[in-house]
Amino acid sequence: MRTDETVKVRIHRGAKQIGGVCTEVFTDNTRLLFDIGAPLEGEGDQARLDIDGVTTGTTNCDGIFLTHYHGDHIGEVDFVDVAIPVYMEKHARKILELQQDYKKGVVGAVWADNVNEIEIGKPIRIKEFTITALESDHSAANSVMFLIEAYGKRILITGDYRLHGFYKDKVEASLMNLGHIDLMITEGTNISKETSLNVPYLTEQALVPAFVEAFKKYKYVFLLASSSQLDRIASFSRCVPSGSYMITDRYQYGLMQVYDEDRDEEFKSNKVLYDSEYVLEKAEKAGFGRVVRSNHSFQLIVKDFFERHPEDTCLIYSMWSGYINKLSDVKTLVDYAGDNLIRAHVSGHVTQEDLERAIDIVKPEKLLIHHTSATDSGEEKLIIQSSTSLVHTQDGKEIEV
Repeated sequence: MRTDETVKVRIHRGAKQIGGVCTEVFTDNTRLLFDIGAPLEGEGDQARLDIDGVTTGTTNCDGIFLTHYHGDHIGEVDFVDVAIPVYMEKHARKILELQQDYKKGVVGAVWADNVNEIEIGKPIRIKEFTITALESDHSAANSVMFLIEAYGKRILITGDYRLHGFYKDKVEASLMNLGHIDLMITEGTNISKETSLNVPYLTEQALVPAFVEAFKKYKYVFLLASSSQLDRIASFSRCVPSGSYMITDRYQYGLMQVYDEDRDEEFKSNKVLYDSEYVLEKAEKAGFGRVVRSNHSFQLIVKDFFERHPEDTCLIYSMWSGYINKLSDVKTLVDYAGDNLIRAHVSGHVTQEDLERAIDIVKPEKLLIHHTSATDSGEEKLIIQSSTSLVHTQDGKEIEV
């Protein structure tokens, strides 16, 4: 029996909130989901997604595609029927597997080892759909955008991205070479006034001088950053001067090894060593750059150096500024540093100015903004070409492409 050759989109969550996003692209024959995240704490709808045929009821979904490994995009995969195939860029999947193995028994389940690996630029076919992962740049390494094609319609889902990272040129090249796009679904994290005020308009490259200057002034330089912020940690490692050591724990070391597998030489990490007893003994004599997180064991290490070498030690704070007041473990480390604290951070999300540029490059027929707390009127303030129609929607509402 002939079916209607229409492609539709439904935002299950994320139309008016940052995080916890889930987008469905479907026809009469096929259902595909793009991301299925957990909400950020205190942000919007906190209820677990209840999607018939995906998390409940008789299975009726042909695949779930993940743009990257941050929890607000993958956090509810645990609750999806195991019969539904999940797809992810191959190096991002390896990173996620290491993360899940490290956190095993503490948070969530280990499921990344069963995820299907995909490669950038290599389309895969699911019934009438063709899905192609495209180059992107976000604070999660190996993030991708997705081009979805069916029945002559072409949809771009950006995931989280930016145009101020190390791979700006590659992202712009991806966008320029797309051809006609019927619907562009883009993140809009930084549209809202309350968010954009906290976003420094810097680039990843602009942080390098801060790292270099820290090593000129201090013998022991700690970098407080998320373990998944691999671009920045690699950049930091390249600033460690000759004769000093670049140290991480074994978990971070493993992440950097996977990261370096698929990296141009200029962006690879440099001489990363894990914290063996031998390395630590040598490093204290010679000086080091050392990556830390906010857990108790790292707090003890940082405190020890600030107490024993107060003039020679500094902490580079490379995270969102709001964590200092929100997370007590983070504040503890910042307090240890006192006046020897250096702030060096840049957002993983596209700025409003660059969002307008991305839209101008793609020139989609229709534009839908999600992953945002901006109101419809806030979205209308974007400067976009008159040839692009801005589509407003709500969670759960169907949109015909």
